[in-house]
Amino acid sequence: MQNDMMKQWAELNKVAMSAIQELGAINTNAMTRLTQRQMEVVSLYVEGGAKQLEVISQAGNVQDAVAAQSKLFAELNEKLMDNARKTIEVLTDTKAELATWAEKSMSVAIKNVSKNDSK
Repeated sequence: MQNDMMKQWAELNKVAMSAIQELGAINTNAMTRLTQRQMEVVSLYVEGGAKQLEVISQAGNVQDAVAAQSKLFAELNEKLMDNARKTIEVLTDTKAELATWAEKSMSVAIKNVSKNDSK
């Protein structure tokens, strides 16, 4: 009897650790991808700032500077929107992975409870 309980406890711990490791992998993947998105945003702003300085230094008059800056802002906005779309994709993918993980974990838990009840 005690041996069976020890085996059940060991199996339960094994299943729980596996689920925790899977959750950790999902979280690590999500954080890595979100960090990449943030690094891209920082890069876009640095690049945009450098281009603005270049435009201002080369502008012949105020109208040229304003026109060039408007073009730069439009380009930056487009790139930021693309980054936002990619970020939403990361979040959507992560949500799907977490839902799959939760369903799998519940299925395993139900199976273990059923198995232990039948003993």
